[in-house]
Amino acid sequence: MDSRKPLKPAKQKTCKTCKQKFTPFNSLQATCPTAKCAVPHGKKLERKAYKATTRAMKKAMKSRSDWLREAQQVFNAYIRARDKGKPCISCDKPDNDQHQRHASHYRSVGACSALRFNTFNVHTSCATCNSVLSGNLIEYRIRLVKKIGAAKVGWLECQNKTVRYEIEYLAKLKKVFSKRTRRLLQATY
Repeated sequence: MDSRKPLKPAKQKTCKTCKQKFTPFNSLQATCPTAKCAVPHGKKLERKAYKATTRAMKKAMKSRSDWLREAQQVFNAYIRARDKGKPCISCDKPDNDQHQRHASHYRSVGACSALRFNTFNVHTSCATCNSVLSGNLIEYRIRLVKKIGAAKVGWLECQNKTVRYEIEYLAKLKKVFSKRTRRLLQATY
């Protein structure tokens, strides 16, 4: 008398290519055993692996300045999303989608790189104030004191550090501000 239990029949799977049910020969089989389904699935997996490898190589080739530029773009997008609907910090021009909005630094990046990604230092302004009038700083300061208080503006004006941002920090900063921007945009729409 044999005390072994009988083997269970193999569970049916759905083919990744033709979507038909089939009985697999092993647990790793993803498609029907026909070449019509297996070959396209194999090519799809190869393309996916190639794209992943290419993405990793491009990421490894990025310089610190590339990371800095990308982090600045993400940070500026966050500032524009945060201040959506608010007037220009320098001239009170309304945000009515009729003119371009910039993320304007009170203390410029050249003057104090430590405040480059500080949210108290950056607010939205119209393109005219930021680009043509170089920030329109006198009006910017008056409205900034009203917005964040004299103590914080004084603190911003006292900062004079130069910072060299590392790639790991910039990657984390980019990830954090991307997430914050998505949350802000989801909350407003």
